[in-house]
Amino acid sequence: MGDVATKHLDSNDDGGVPAAGASAATLNDPFNRKVLSELGDRVILKPLTRWNEAYKEFPRYVMEYLVSRYVDAAEPVSGQRKIDRILSEHYTESAKKELIKSRIKENGEYTLLGQLSVRLDQAKDHYWADVPALGDNTVRVGPKILEQYRDVLMTSGAWGTMLIEYDATYEIKARKYPFYIRDFTPLQFTRLDLDDYIAKRPLFTEDEWLDLLIQSIGFNPERFDRRVKMLMLLRLVPFVESNYNLIELGPRETGKTYTFRNTSNRSFVVSGGKATPATLFYNQATRKLGVIGIKQVVFFDEIANTRFDDAEASVSVLKDYMQTGRFSRGGQEFSAQCSVVLGGNIDTDIDQRLPETRYRHFFEVLPAELQDAAFLDRLHAYLPGWEMPKIRPENYATGYGFLTDYMAEIFSEIRRRNFQTHVSARVDLSMMTGRNQDSVKKTVAGLLKLLHPHRSPDTLTQEELVPLVELAVEMRKRVTDQLAIMLPSEFSMTDFTYQIKE
Repeated sequence: MGDVATKHLDSNDDGGVPAAGASAATLNDPFNRKVLSELGDRVILKPLTRWNEAYKEFPRYVMEYLVSRYVDAAEPVSGQRKIDRILSEHYTESAKKELIKSRIKENGEYTLLGQLSVRLDQAKDHYWADVPALGDNTVRVGPKILEQYRDVLMTSGAWGTMLIEYDATYEIKARKYPFYIRDFTPLQFTRLDLDDYIAKRPLFTEDEWLDLLIQSIGFNPERFDRRVKMLMLLRLVPFVESNYNLIELGPRETGKTYTFRNTSNRSFVVSGGKATPATLFYNQATRKLGVIGIKQVVFFDEIANTRFDDAEASVSVLKDYMQTGRFSRGGQEFSAQCSVVLGGNIDTDIDQRLPETRYRHFFEVLPAELQDAAFLDRLHAYLPGWEMPKIRPENYATGYGFLTDYMAEIFSEIRRRNFQTHVSARVDLSMMTGRNQDSVKKTVAGLLKLLHPHRSPDTLTQEELVPLVELAVEMRKRVTDQLAIMLPSEFSMTDFTYQIKE
């Protein structure tokens, strides 16, 4: 297993306690007892992170890291109080950045909890840290920090505690750069072993592993039937499969935004509003990549209310990207592996668990510029959000699940592995169009990475494979069925016949 960095938050700290204790009810549950026994410090009792509503602003993985270090599940109160104290002393809203700068200057140093990322300034031949809590993206960073955490800080960035010093003598071309990060302790995993994770999979049945994943993203698997759990799993495919395009429309409060905001720090939520080519792809003025160029998943929340600035250019570039994984801006071409997810609301007949009959087709709620057949045909799957239950407090996880940041790092690592070869070796999709083949193949590959990461094409059983192919076909067919309503001459004769190879 990967290393977890030690902390320097509290000089009087007793080292915390491992997340090994639990309530008697949880420990007596065979499934949770097995998860804790086999996975140890990779898991956490999920309810422990929900004691204080004031911490909603923190990514879930930050709170889970702190809980795993400080809270005894059997006697959580003292550990939770310790976290309260740590956050009150070391976390500061960006609105107070001038006060924090003053404290650093007057005291000479200050321990701050927050986000940190690093970039190389080629013009100055200098590494700069971006510290949002200071409102400063030209903070100097120690070489030891770069040596230890370069990969994460120069890609996704990390949350952690940083010891910031003040040195008014440092300057470049008569400009002073007084802030210097001498020490940094990430509040997340920075290294791990994917093969070790995969080796744990055979210790669990398929149903147990599915429940573990559902519990890991914060929900109680006992509250849902297998169909709903598989749809929840489908939401995770963009995290493990590069350049995967998914849409989910359904009622409000079914956990769409919750999942994409809290599963990984490599995902980005574009809330209803304006989306511009600069923010999505590349800002020509600042020469910085947009979120699609730097994140692994971009989720367009409330897509019905999203307005694309310079719509023709934005949608055209997005459409091309969703097909090729490339985009051009300002005479430059870029490639990226970001998955694109469209999420939003559609009025639903709760009893029938279907969109209301007034809709001519299920894409009708999208902005006019997205109701383009060529654009919609790039979607690999349409998840029927109207089948998802509303997420109420009793539906949240009550047992053990993977630490969110550990799981996010695993997802990022397994993303690099090609499971489409598994599908090609075992499933004949030749009777489908090329785009339908690609869609089904990518969906099945993602589901295999999630449910059966330990399988090779030779060891994958028909019983394991067929339900995943059926689900993938259904999700892609929903796209083409709705396109057939919009353009019957082009999409009404779609064939989804396939054969399993022995």
